[in-house]
Amino acid sequence: MGRGGYRRRQRILHGNPLTDPLFALKRRVGSDEGLSALLEVTRESLGANCSPNERALVALTLCRLGAPPELVSTSLHWREFEGFCAGLLKSSGFEVREDVRLRKPTAQIDILAQGPSFVLSVDCKHWSRTLTASGLRRFADAQLQRSELFRKTVRADPRPIVSAILTLSEQKERFVEGVAIVPLFTLRDFVGSIEAFRGLLKES
Repeated sequence: MGRGGYRRRQRILHGNPLTDPLFALKRRVGSDEGLSALLEVTRESLGANCSPNERALVALTLCRLGAPPELVSTSLHWREFEGFCAGLLKSSGFEVREDVRLRKPTAQIDILAQGPSFVLSVDCKHWSRTLTASGLRRFADAQLQRSELFRKTVRADPRPIVSAILTLSEQKERFVEGVAIVPLFTLRDFVGSIEAFRGLLKES
């Protein structure tokens, strides 16, 4: 989608109360005070350094209140979701690169989060549904291939590259083909405990 299409989508989302997540959350909570309190709880649980009006933060809060992810995800552009994921990883102390382009073959990694002892290769998916095991395997295999391709460009770096898929909604599986499946609201715990998961992760 070009810039014009993206801007039109933003105007539609912000102007339509049926698809504006902030409006939907305020309507569900019923008061500005309650809204602010809920957003702060979500922000603190994520360790996020962001505005309380951040649309991805609002969307996550809606999901935590039981709103169907398939409805919430329609109000959130994938660029917003990726940017929010990158911000959370920066808040966790990672050096973050977004939209990393690879060649031979051509590929792209949504986020590379570089820590002192490992590099996290991230694919961002604000899925509106729970995927089947075969669907998750397909996405996991594709991310592993991208991580292996990136490894060829940084052979001298001794840090292992760990692959992960960040999702808006809960998924049944936590690790598929050596790739971590991480609902966004668990990201802080995942990166803080990654050493405990090393035996379940395939390193590139």
